[in-house]
Amino acid sequence: MNEQPRGLGKDLCGRVHAHTGAECYLPDTHYPRPHHSLTDQTWHDGLCTQCAGSGILDDALCAACNGTAFEPLTLPETYQPG
Repeated sequence: MNEQPRGLGKDLCGRVHAHTGAECYLPDTHYPRPHHSLTDQTWHDGLCTQCAGSGILDDALCAACNGTAFEPLTLPETYQPG
């Protein structure tokens, strides 16, 4: 498996928002806090429900996660982590 270089550093999360392409700049240890981009975008995500995390669906890039394997989640206002 070839490892892709991250744009922000190897100790950072680097998770990419499936629809906007924004990259999380927080440390890998930020969970369960949401991802946060340099453009002040925040989001939670989970394993893609369409491709089950493979990034490929029907021999093409998964439309739900754009190949990232994770899709953004909308959490209810009452959500409490942990």
